[in-house]
Amino acid sequence: MLKNYSFVKDGISVFGTQILTLVIGFVSGVLLARWLGPAGRGAFTALLVYPTIMISLLSMGTRQATVYYLGKKKYSESEVVGVILLLLILSSIIGVLTSVAIISYTQNSDYSLILILLTSFTIPANLTINYFTGILIGKQRINKFNKFMYLVPIINFVLIIFLVFFIKLYIVGAVLATLISNIVLALYALLSINREYSLKICYVPELIKKMISLGSIYALSLFILNLNYRVDVIILEHLSNVTEIGQYTIGVGFAELLWQLPTAFGLVIFSYSANAKNSDKFSQDIAKMIRIVFPVILIGSIFLYSSSEYIIPFLYGSEYTPSVKMLKILLPGIVMMSFFKIINMDLAGRGKPGVTITAFLPAVLVNIMLNIILVPDFGGCGAAFASTISYTLASVSILYYYMKITQLSLSDIFICKKSDIDLILGLIHTLPIKR
Repeated sequence: MLKNYSFVKDGISVFGTQILTLVIGFVSGVLLARWLGPAGRGAFTALLVYPTIMISLLSMGTRQATVYYLGKKKYSESEVVGVILLLLILSSIIGVLTSVAIISYTQNSDYSLILILLTSFTIPANLTINYFTGILIGKQRINKFNKFMYLVPIINFVLIIFLVFFIKLYIVGAVLATLISNIVLALYALLSINREYSLKICYVPELIKKMISLGSIYALSLFILNLNYRVDVIILEHLSNVTEIGQYTIGVGFAELLWQLPTAFGLVIFSYSANAKNSDKFSQDIAKMIRIVFPVILIGSIFLYSSSEYIIPFLYGSEYTPSVKMLKILLPGIVMMSFFKIINMDLAGRGKPGVTITAFLPAVLVNIMLNIILVPDFGGCGAAFASTISYTLASVSILYYYMKITQLSLSDIFICKKSDIDLILGLIHTLPIKR
């Protein structure tokens, strides 16, 4: 059993925050789907695809590298913060200019320059949040990190109601809501970090080189992951239509609800893994987490499979009924990716993001190939099938590498043990329940 429950409690704390943000984001998504319609929802999603990919690439793995170097204490905290600020300024300029060029060249000519600029300026806001919350994760200040995370969906929700429903700005309003909510959180992050550290650009060539070197591997890993998550939307946009994208987005969003728990623990795992003195012992704790979390995901997937045909049309309207079939096809891949999200964070905390690249790159190529083959005839259902095959291939692959690195067996990772039940009971007894 774990010596203490802080690791698990932090995971539960992040999960609780994610549930709150999920509920708010879910309601926002329902409202946008109804107010914009499938075509408008699809156009909004398509607009944000390239900035999302640019953010994952231009983050340069800085947050992950920050967590790693703060955890290993190889440089002073002030040096790390100063270098982060320098990298943020440079990457933001590159990101905005590149995004404007790509969207203008590749997407719908009906998009105005203002709309393209608003979408592109989400990049520096997101990068600021990404870079500076890495300091909180690296210092294991999970509770403070949680406070940052629930502000965005709350502000976004209020702005969606005001800009889309009342002001009738529709797609422009949805983009503005996304941009403003992220800018507010970015400014909050900068002010919070500035209270503890003096925000001054710091030029430390050795640290910059190491941050970029390690971060670039993290960044490439994240880029490949995000590309695999979003390549289906890109191909749907070119080989199908925005209505299909809107329906597919709802199906994907519903299926990805199952990722909330492993994603919450994944973030905490990354922080603790970077600070772990004994990596092998920590991996035993990771196996315990998988044994507890994976059955929960399986049960959740069964519930979604059986209830989605009633829930989705009720919430979004009958025009989103095709989303149900897309969701059901996607579910097996989503379930497989759930343990990937936990394993991947332990490998990242160990400073081994290259394993993700090795495992996921072939899966991305398979995803692209299957999408090109299937989307013209099967639309969103073809994209969902391609993603399921890709997710399954990547998950099995990274599981193989993880077992080699940690010397854990399949039974160690997936077969429930008495100690798992003892851990759950111990956590229940620590809850502040009046008896």
